[in-house]
Amino acid sequence: MLDASDTPAGQRPPALTLSRRDFIVAGATISGGLLLSLNLPAQEAGLPRAGGPAAAPRAPSAFLEIGADGRIAITTPAVEMGQGGHTAMPMMLLEELGGSWSQLVVRDAAAAAIYNNPLFGAQSTVGSFSVRGWYVELRRIGAAARTMLVQAAAAQWGVSAGECTVAEGRIGHAASNRSCGFGEVAAAAARLPVPQDPPLKPPSAYKLIGSSPRRTDVIDKVDGSAKFGIDIMLPGMLYGAVQQCPTLSGKLKSVDDSEARAVKGYHSTVGLPDGVVVLAASYWQARKALAKVKVQYDLGAMAGLDSAGVSRRLRAGFDEEGRVSRNDGDVATALTGAARTLQAEYEVPYLAHACMEPMNCTVRGDDAGVDVWCGTQSPQAAQAAAAAAFGVPVEKVQVHVQYLGGGFGRRGEADYAAQAAAAAKASGRPVKLVWSREEDIQHDFYRPAAAVRFRGGLDAAGKLVALEARMVSASSPSFAPPNGPPFFTGGVADQHYAIPNFRVTGIDKKLGVRFGFWRSVNDSHNPFMFEGFVDELARAAGQDPLAFRRALLAGGKPGAKRVLGVLELAAARAGWGKARPGHFLGLGCFEGFGSFIATACDITVKGREITLHKVTTAVDCGVAVHPDNIRAQLEGGMAYGLTALLRGEITLENGAVKQTNFTDYPMLSMAEMPLFEAHIVPSTEAPGGIGEPGTGPISPALANAIYAATGERIRTLPLSRHGYTFKVQRSRA
Repeated sequence: MLDASDTPAGQRPPALTLSRRDFIVAGATISGGLLLSLNLPAQEAGLPRAGGPAAAPRAPSAFLEIGADGRIAITTPAVEMGQGGHTAMPMMLLEELGGSWSQLVVRDAAAAAIYNNPLFGAQSTVGSFSVRGWYVELRRIGAAARTMLVQAAAAQWGVSAGECTVAEGRIGHAASNRSCGFGEVAAAAARLPVPQDPPLKPPSAYKLIGSSPRRTDVIDKVDGSAKFGIDIMLPGMLYGAVQQCPTLSGKLKSVDDSEARAVKGYHSTVGLPDGVVVLAASYWQARKALAKVKVQYDLGAMAGLDSAGVSRRLRAGFDEEGRVSRNDGDVATALTGAARTLQAEYEVPYLAHACMEPMNCTVRGDDAGVDVWCGTQSPQAAQAAAAAAFGVPVEKVQVHVQYLGGGFGRRGEADYAAQAAAAAKASGRPVKLVWSREEDIQHDFYRPAAAVRFRGGLDAAGKLVALEARMVSASSPSFAPPNGPPFFTGGVADQHYAIPNFRVTGIDKKLGVRFGFWRSVNDSHNPFMFEGFVDELARAAGQDPLAFRRALLAGGKPGAKRVLGVLELAAARAGWGKARPGHFLGLGCFEGFGSFIATACDITVKGREITLHKVTTAVDCGVAVHPDNIRAQLEGGMAYGLTALLRGEITLENGAVKQTNFTDYPMLSMAEMPLFEAHIVPSTEAPGGIGEPGTGPISPALANAIYAATGERIRTLPLSRHGYTFKVQRSRA
């Protein structure tokens, strides 16, 4: 294993390689440093754990190593894709350890079960589960290590461990005026019994958690030393360019690469189930050769599907039975007796992830073992894909995780790793496969298209007495039990408004388009639809939208109280109720990924041109581990959601995606970024997620502001469908 002292501060050493023995040994001294192995069960108050109460024990030797020079190497179970995982994870462990931030070295975790997230039992950086999943586990590892280090120092000095203090990587004993660094007692500490229930600090004693130290990935990315998957270079490496069947259900039929063989640098063509990979001495040569390969496809059952057909089939689902997700009271009777009823239908399209770094993977291997280099949100998925391609056990596959040039859920899949491994296996050479932007946009795992039909009932006083939501999703993830509530109704069925009669039904319309998790998953679009209809109900009741929501959130239930708290804060900071001629505000709020969030948009409208003056967001995410990073993540999530709102749309024609590149699937530009404010509610509650919740509230807030300004209700996205253009005004004047 690499000793932490071998790598200067601020640099990222290679991923830690863990043998089976590393997982079993109860403690080992490496180069004078400390490796810890503890039997600490995962804990998370109020949240489920994979495997039930007796969760798999963790071996902190896989997470923490202290060098003889005092350097602290932490292997983080969360990958770094811009969300700050390589900063927040070490912060939690170091808080309890008492280590110095200046002594920190961060490593990427290898693919191994020991890095499975305590909450869902897989090694994946998804679902904003990193901080909330590891908050207790990493702190317990740090606390146990601190206890052992203190005991070792106290034994050497002949004093009571209870008289010693720890700060900034040093142990002190005031009465005898002695102190030492962690590295000086690391070897002795490794030989001590491991405390199985180390005491944790109360939040009031935190020194690192709640502060905002410089992110560990900043230096690498500023000085250009950062290594992304696309940067990998190996001796004797071939480059691969891929072409897949244009229709999303198509298969490879035949290949003629005779003309490609004349291209300089051409090596070979490898067939895939749905396409080909052409290998050459450079990527450009591979692309040139690929253009000369003649491929025939079986276009499959989806060859006739287009976006209009998707929409028709979604809306036809409104009249199907589906599965009930929530059923409070008697909706049918309450709607019949309502003084006024309202009905509306909302719809959103498929979306692509559009990561700045296209899909890529480098593989080298043989029957003895396989190495995989890639940016992946799921190292185990990449490991399994390569193992299957080479026909070797997963234990023989080593995954070297790199920085991710965007993930958003897309890099939780392993299709590109499987393709690279297949090409490496077939050629007998190391292969770096790089997708073109066109392949990336046209062969994504898409955010599903979805539609909802709402019916709401108001009494004579304008109180909401009944609400029915019939939700239809195309090719939707459905991870609930067979008879349980459909997964895709999340963000509606679990909302916190007090509605006496409330029924939510999910209708799953699988159309064959492959789907995947897209940043904030259901909360990327369901709040747009649900909060849009709540706004419609408020207007129909003749009430201020904030007051209407405030009444629905009254009652003192914890979730409703926290939603109300962020709603009030966002509204106040945005200037709700303060007259500004020509300016209009809209709101959106919900709970997502264990956090509570609200956003307000301030706009002016002239004709069909919207000027967005400011976006104000408030979040209650429990303990704020790194406040500056939380604000950055909220801003990034807002930008991702704003892009989708303005012009995000994947359309189909004859079963193929029409969009090809950023020319027809454009991202938000720097010049279009609005003035943004993020406000964090102080809290000692368990941490919620933060990487994803910021995506969802911008859509309802801006759409509701458009209604306030124009009287036009936006029920379908993107806004470009409605002829709106967009600009920002970043001045506070």
